[in-house]
Amino acid sequence: MDMINDIFGTLANFIGVLSAIFAAGAWYQAWRLKKDLLEDTKRKNSHVEVKLRLTGGNTEIQLPVELRREILTRAELLGYLGMLPMKEKGKRYSLEYLSKREFSRKINQLAASKEESELIIPCSKEELAQFDIEPTDISDKNP
Repeated sequence: MDMINDIFGTLANFIGVLSAIFAAGAWYQAWRLKKDLLEDTKRKNSHVEVKLRLTGGNTEIQLPVELRREILTRAELLGYLGMLPMKEKGKRYSLEYLSKREFSRKINQLAASKEESELIIPCSKEELAQFDIEPTDISDKNP
């Protein structure tokens, strides 16, 4: 009988140790998931500045809003661009870059990125001129 008690006692101790190991593993996994979720939430809530920049020039127009990375989609961005005042009232803007594959790639890259916080949309002089916003000279910002 003592032998059976010893076997069950040893088995119970082994099960107890295994349970403690599994509980520690579950706690660590939950901690990592919480940490990852907090980092992802912080990344999604970070802001992205959108700028229309003259190709090869030193002027730009910065959108008057900063988009949260979470809502940075093509549709959302095009909507904000559509809200910019136009020199010809009622006319829709036209930006060649927005129809290029590079634009879609950049949007996806920014949405997934932790670091980048600026979307530069290259524009011709005519494309910038269609907006009723005074461009900013950035020549003193670039060394």
